[in-house]
Amino acid sequence: MDSGTKFLTFTSILMLALILQVVLAVADQRETPEKAALEFAEAYFWLDPSMSGRLCAGSAAAVDDYLWRVGQEARSLGYEFDYMKQGIYHADAHAVLKDDNTAEVRLTGERRRTINPVYGQVARWFGLGETHHVQETLTLVREGGSWKVCGKPFRLMES
Repeated sequence: MDSGTKFLTFTSILMLALILQVVLAVADQRETPEKAALEFAEAYFWLDPSMSGRLCAGSAAAVDDYLWRVGQEARSLGYEFDYMKQGIYHADAHAVLKDDNTAEVRLTGERRRTINPVYGQVARWFGLGETHHVQETLTLVREGGSWKVCGKPFRLMES
């Protein structure tokens, strides 16, 4: 094989890989109820106020109340707010019921105390810390072109 054929083969493979990467990136941008449920769960367990962006319009106000309750619980245990953060691992979401504008998504996974991302990774690698099984069915509704979590997800709506 001469160098011209090798270059052509290498260039063809590189172009095919680039096209495949673009196709996969575009496919990943598609809004699905499963993706919305996973994004909400990650923000919920990380105690990220951005979880309100994935909630139905009437439920978004509950986020501040929930974060306040978690802060009170942390103080009553003698910890800072960040101690209450948890990461969700091995998360999997499957649509149980789905039509054009509503979906029921079954979310399963494991959660572990994750004060910061480095601690979470080290704990996961070495099996440190206590893990808790997560199993929840979330109701999602399409609002404004995106999927939103409605109902009473996890402990968010407790009084």
